[in-house]
Amino acid sequence: MIIIVFSFLIQVFPQQVYGCVEGLKWGMDLKNVESHLGVSLIPIKEKTNQNLFEVKDIQISGLPVEVLRVRIENEDGLRQLAYEIDNENMTEVLAGLRYRFGPPVGTSVDVEGSSPQQQWIWHTGEDVIVAVKSEQRPFLLSYRPSLLDPSFL
Repeated sequence: MIIIVFSFLIQVFPQQVYGCVEGLKWGMDLKNVESHLGVSLIPIKEKTNQNLFEVKDIQISGLPVEVLRVRIENEDGLRQLAYEIDNENMTEVLAGLRYRFGPPVGTSVDVEGSSPQQQWIWHTGEDVIVAVKSEQRPFLLSYRPSLLDPSFL
């Protein structure tokens, strides 16, 4: 009975997006996300997905962000957040993630042709954080609710 009540409460109350921008919550609607970030998000015009938005050249936690993209579902609100930062800030960001959440639960190096790519994964309990370094693209951080979060399913 306690597990059922606890599961219900997790579904009813939005979870914090602990790994990224303080105060954001999974499930927030577009207007609240824009208000919290202090920016206007622009829809990404893709035929396959109409719930993607972005903003360029902003600051998050004092770091310059080249591109911030969010996926906001009509009924479920904020479901994913990803941002690209300059590779020179990668070490600071990885150190902060390691300090805050411990060592990553997974790492990989993928070499396709001449463009190696490194990936780190953290599972915070509430969020899944994926960091990707590639020589040809900016450093990418992606956040989404944990699959353990019943509201994500």
